[in-house]
Amino acid sequence: MTVSGGSGQSHYQTLFHCLEAASRFVSPAQSPAPALQSLREILPAMPAPGALAETNDGPPTSFQQTLEMVSIASNLLVLLDESSPANPLGWETVSAVIRILEDLTGQLGSAIRRERADLIHGLYVIIDPQVTGGREPLAIAQAAVRGGARMLQLRDKLRDKGEFLPLARDLQKLCLESGASLIINDHADIAAVVGSAGLHVGQTDLPVEQARLVLASHQVIGRSNHEIEELVESEQMGADHVAFGAIYHTDTKGVGRPPQGMDQLRMARDTAKTPLVAIGGINAGNLSPVIEAGADAICVTAAVGSAPEPEAAAAQLVKIIEDAGGRS
Repeated sequence: MTVSGGSGQSHYQTLFHCLEAASRFVSPAQSPAPALQSLREILPAMPAPGALAETNDGPPTSFQQTLEMVSIASNLLVLLDESSPANPLGWETVSAVIRILEDLTGQLGSAIRRERADLIHGLYVIIDPQVTGGREPLAIAQAAVRGGARMLQLRDKLRDKGEFLPLARDLQKLCLESGASLIINDHADIAAVVGSAGLHVGQTDLPVEQARLVLASHQVIGRSNHEIEELVESEQMGADHVAFGAIYHTDTKGVGRPPQGMDQLRMARDTAKTPLVAIGGINAGNLSPVIEAGADAICVTAAVGSAPEPEAAAAQLVKIIEDAGGRS
């Protein structure tokens, strides 16, 4: 659903239409949004403008469309001039609408993140400028996506954010065009600026609750875990998916920690209530048992970034995931 705001339409006209349209969204029973009812109840207290913004026919059909309506309404509330005759709302009504929209933004964002949890599967490739075999990181990312990677993570521990940002923008554009999802490592502000699918944090990075203050409500957060107890803690914090590893010995990250192995991975699968990402030392030769142990997604760095032919390496990993019974 889109709103076409002509020059003659007041902020209030468009605001009212967005609220009325959002109020007509029917959320599925398994993903309720209680603030929708609050919105429906307050609308009669808001005078209907003489003319409404033009829209496509029908109410919003998804959480995402409804959130877009709510976001537009929230922005327009800020623009309303309390003293203008074009604003017929009293401060009490404005305050009530603001509270409802804040609640609704959180509830719709949570619902969208739950939907996006289904996207956490298949091949997940970390794009690290230090692990490219001397090639451009964007070229590795393009090859990974052509080979079938469903998720990319941009991890750059060395460069400043000013240097980091252009690559993040390029990767987000690539993911939008290819249907893949981009996750930004560590930097919640960069994730927010480029509009990535989400953020990934480690045990000692920005806590999930604080990261949510920076991200849009619909952006997902993944968190690294090395112990079963940490998995539980991450999910209690509100992580949308959890990474577990290192599964095998790795020289890329987590050096010094003993490999978790299949028994621990199976225990992690039994424990985790959110999508489980296996990471650490995984390659074409040892991938199948990881899928068979229950991992939803397989995260690799060197297996693609250091491969002589990254696209072929990604395609091989995707085929192994499929052959082992996983979702590619």
